[in-house]
Amino acid sequence: MLYVLLQYDLDDIQYFTPYHQSSCTLRTATTLPIGETFTPIVVIPVSKPDEGIFTPQHLRPLIESYLQQDDVLTQSFFNTVLLHPEDRSTKFDIDISALVYLMREMDAKILILDESLKINLPSPGTVLPSLSVHTVPSGCLSDKTAGPYLARSQLFGNEIDLFPVYRLYAEYYRTFVSGVYPLNDGLGTYRVLGKVDEFGNQMIPVPSRLYTIDSEKPLAGERVGVKDIYYIKGLPTTAGSRTYTAWRGTANTTASSMVKLQNEGAEIVGKAKTVAPFSPRGDLYQSCGSSSSGPACAMAAYHWLDFTVGSDTAGSVRGPAAVAGLYGNKPTQGIINLDGLVQVLKWTDTPGIFTRSPAKFKKILDAWYSDSQANRRHNHLPKTLLVPSDDFPDMPENIRSIVVKTLRVIENTLGMKVEMINQTATHPHKHPDDGGFMTVEMFKKTIFAWQSRYLGQTILKWYGSQNEGRFPPVDEDFDKMKERQELTAEWFNGMIGRDEETCSKTISVYVDPFPLDKLPVYREEKLNNISESFIPKRKNRLFAYAPASISGAPEYVVPIGHVPFKSLVSGVEEMHPLSMSFIAYPGCDSMLLGFVNKLGQLSAGVLKDTKTGRIAF
Repeated sequence: MLYVLLQYDLDDIQYFTPYHQSSCTLRTATTLPIGETFTPIVVIPVSKPDEGIFTPQHLRPLIESYLQQDDVLTQSFFNTVLLHPEDRSTKFDIDISALVYLMREMDAKILILDESLKINLPSPGTVLPSLSVHTVPSGCLSDKTAGPYLARSQLFGNEIDLFPVYRLYAEYYRTFVSGVYPLNDGLGTYRVLGKVDEFGNQMIPVPSRLYTIDSEKPLAGERVGVKDIYYIKGLPTTAGSRTYTAWRGTANTTASSMVKLQNEGAEIVGKAKTVAPFSPRGDLYQSCGSSSSGPACAMAAYHWLDFTVGSDTAGSVRGPAAVAGLYGNKPTQGIINLDGLVQVLKWTDTPGIFTRSPAKFKKILDAWYSDSQANRRHNHLPKTLLVPSDDFPDMPENIRSIVVKTLRVIENTLGMKVEMINQTATHPHKHPDDGGFMTVEMFKKTIFAWQSRYLGQTILKWYGSQNEGRFPPVDEDFDKMKERQELTAEWFNGMIGRDEETCSKTISVYVDPFPLDKLPVYREEKLNNISESFIPKRKNRLFAYAPASISGAPEYVVPIGHVPFKSLVSGVEEMHPLSMSFIAYPGCDSMLLGFVNKLGQLSAGVLKDTKTGRIAF
């Protein structure tokens, strides 16, 4: 099939429309004033009012709500308006004053009415000379089909095709590999858009939110950017490597985790980078952290994105979430099937998301994890928060005050008790560096060795076969490392504890999910070498990302404020997000989500929505 698309401007906004396949074909007995060139049109479903006649008092708020909730629809689409009933079984009149409203306030020139709608004329022969009115039979439109389309007449003019409209956003922070769109071929295939603006920025296509206005799916219309390690049918997967791209080619299946999101109604609009783009925060020269920095930076940058998907093996979602002032998570290991994505270390790989809102955070994860057998039930929240205190004395006062205030509000409002523990002193919960346990350094080396043996060697052998090259084998005792990982997981999960009523006996709190002695983090290492960090070198060697990764426990990151720093780039004081993370017993994701959601609902304002751009709050 030939896939063709049209790129155009309306009201100084760039759009594109794929027109290899129509969304709907209207068949008429008469010729409509729509030619073989494309005509912008807005489709509006209307319902029969209690008064029996549809007037401007019903139409005006409907149109205003459409324009408010949808960034794709603009005034230009109202040149041609198609009204049809939400319920096809009803017939009612449209008062002529509604037509006057469309003509005078929305600049409508052509009105197309479903045959079950009639114009209520004040007297026979009344006409609106500047508004051309036509009628079409009830056809392909579903009851609540709404939104902007392009219309084009077929050869003889009695069939009108409607094609979907996508708004194009310039991706100026360079966080995406590509913008993508669905072919709507019934097979779940996507295609790379491959368009750039005059400055070479990728263009990301977003569909109208009105297309899913009648959907009962929990994530209907939610726009998502996906880290470019997930396979999506019809798209290449780069994993940040040209060699990997050449080796794997175009995916012929979609990762089941992505299928789940699509089935819940999410709309994939692009694939995000795995290498550090520019962060939109602060001086615009910061890094968003780890390999999920593309999805994180995109979420912090663009209001037109609803959430992004990353992956977390050793902090690749949690670190960027903390740096960018976002809500992000590493779920319980095994909560979602990991087929169809590039694995780093299968023992600890997990998919995670980024959002700017605690309410949306819960909404998306509830839908994503809805049928997971690994998600345990709970009746109420735990009573204890375990907080490592090792580095508290070295924290600047402005950071420590935000952390302490947050903990006190949680204590006072949710009736929980904070228990401070020192993991570097003699303490029952201290992590031993011997006795067969896995240290942070061992964990790092295991990740690199796993990638080299089970991913890198496969690619290198293929590349060598293509280029007559030889590559050395990797020698690492993974069985021994697995034993250490399991022993460490048993220790850490034992510290948190399991409870039948609360799922997790305690919640472990880390005040620096991205180590404070590494912040701020610039994109250039030479700047990091001379930058003054928020605290000196950490005393607690058990970094926040390590225990949850090694133990398989869920960890959820939330932004709690921001603090100033003197930028080495801008030369002025900038604001940097400050975050906190919560860890629970494996399988207690639902409890953690409920906990975060409650914090977002507190009148004390513990958790708030964050903004896009330089400043998160």
